Amino acid sequence: MINWPAVIKYHGEDELIYVESLTEWLNDADLNQANYEIEDRLIDGSGATFSLPMTNYVTEDELFFCLNKPIQVPEFVELVRKHAVMENYCCSAKINAKTHQQVIAMVKDIHSL
Repeated sequence: MINWPAVIKYHGEDELIYVESLTEWLNDADLNQANYEIEDRLIDGSGATFSLPMTNYVTEDELFFCLNKPIQVPEFVELVRKHAVMENYCCSAKINAKTHQQVIAMVKDIHSL
């Protein structure tokens, strides 16, 4: 089960997409699509990683598949730093966090600028 909110990480890109909930996912046509690449990931508030759907939505259990490869906080922070640079966020090198939830909150804050 996904611990919302979560972040989408596109393979080969620095962009991170903040997703508040499953409801947001289902109601946003840009998120709920069937053309993700196999390497794209959803990272949840506990650091668990999930594959993204390659076909149309059927049920929540079939939508995301847990990969059993959690991301560690320092690695997650590095992804946010790269994302912050892409978004022209000042002082991206100073970004740091202690928990996965803090990292996701930073992504949300960067998106709200």
